[in-house]
Amino acid sequence: MLYDARYDRWTVWDLYAKPCPLHCGEAFDLKVGQHFLPCRIEMDCEWFIEFSNTKFYLHPDVSYWIRVR
Repeated sequence: MLYDARYDRWTVWDLYAKPCPLHCGEAFDLKVGQHFLPCRIEMDCEWFIEFSNTKFYLHPDVSYWIRVR
């Protein structure tokens, strides 16, 4: 998962021929350490991931490994 500053949106690259944008409320599994945790992406003032009532703010210069459900 990579951030695309042109559109202010996070995108998924590996599964598709061109980047697939993510939208608020989309669910997937985010790799944290050696584990994939279920979560969803949301937007407030910044993009963040929500893990059962815990917010994790995404850094636009970092790529994240996800597993699409």
